[in-house]
Amino acid sequence: MEEIDETLRETCPICLKNEAKYTCPRCNVRYCSVLCYKGEKHMECSESFYKDCFIDGLKDRSCGPEEKTKIMEMLSRVEKETEELDVDGDEEPDLGERLEGLDLDGDAGAIWKRLTEKERNEFDQMTKDGRLGHLVEVWTPWWTPQAKQLIQDEDDHTVQSQKFPKVKVDIVDLAVLLPKSKPSSGVKYNVVGALYAYCFVCRLHNGGHWDTPVESAQELLIVSDATNKEIVYNSPGEVIQSCIQRVTKSTFGRETSTGFNISLLEDIISIIRGPSQERPLEYLTMALSEFLHIIRKAKKRVSKGLKMGKYKGDNSMKKDLFACEKKVDFYLSWLQRLGMALHTLVPELVLEHSAAESDLDDVEKKRLELEGFWGGKQKPQQRKMIEEIT
Repeated sequence: MEEIDETLRETCPICLKNEAKYTCPRCNVRYCSVLCYKGEKHMECSESFYKDCFIDGLKDRSCGPEEKTKIMEMLSRVEKETEELDVDGDEEPDLGERLEGLDLDGDAGAIWKRLTEKERNEFDQMTKDGRLGHLVEVWTPWWTPQAKQLIQDEDDHTVQSQKFPKVKVDIVDLAVLLPKSKPSSGVKYNVVGALYAYCFVCRLHNGGHWDTPVESAQELLIVSDATNKEIVYNSPGEVIQSCIQRVTKSTFGRETSTGFNISLLEDIISIIRGPSQERPLEYLTMALSEFLHIIRKAKKRVSKGLKMGKYKGDNSMKKDLFACEKKVDFYLSWLQRLGMALHTLVPELVLEHSAAESDLDDVEKKRLELEGFWGGKQKPQQRKMIEEIT
């Protein structure tokens, strides 16, 4: 197994004993195990996360049969347990009758309203004692060392296909795309931007990015700025800062923290390094292939939606998706010929990550100092020199 750079190691802030291996998708705190994730120090975040994910799961229009079955089973258990607590003997309509005619994909609010007071209380209790934990599994990215440990037999392609993205098989050779010219030396920086967008969307959706391709594709377009032909980068730091700025200005980026945005540099470094020195471009090809597959799937859905009148307005989104598809196709061709140039950027990315974390620590220390001086999180209002006498 490839050694992890010591500069990227950190101790779990919850137990203060083991190495932090995972990142909470909600508050971005690093932790080492499920016990720490569900521990008392992280309970407030994990409880809220489970409940939000449950509601989001009901709202998800791409919710599959298995997920719907799990939701119905959970609601049935809630009903059964609350029936046992019903000391008044009042009979409530059967859960199936109360939910009859509701769409699990889009009627989350209506479903919640049709639960009894006792069922809602029991649901809240289930979020506190961890019984909902099995419904929401914290996603482990396929490019992390933890994911690699899950693959025991490298010859078992069935197991690997369940864990890793499918690679595009018909990648056009770069010499065919550019028979009389050479690609710009700045392409490698644009690829870093595409990787940042990909890692961001994967983490943002907790691994469910493939279930909502149109939403994921919109986010990929915004974060990577993949349709902008005029933009030129000169360093890894420049493209990373550009991506972070677009995240912070976006509506979906408001739910992420600065620490989370910085931590994505670790993901990029892991993808560039790949599984081993013998397969240096494998993870890069997988990441860009899935990026491309999401864009293509979104393009099909948007095209179908335009024909059905689902999407109003012009074909701007469809055009953007088409342009992005062509650009990522080019990146894959470039990768097969010149992808090793990305490995030369790893030291710069490591330094960029360390510098960003150091700056974040300085800001946090300054914040704590100010809060200590103020005696709270809010700056006290200045008193008027002359108060009105009543």
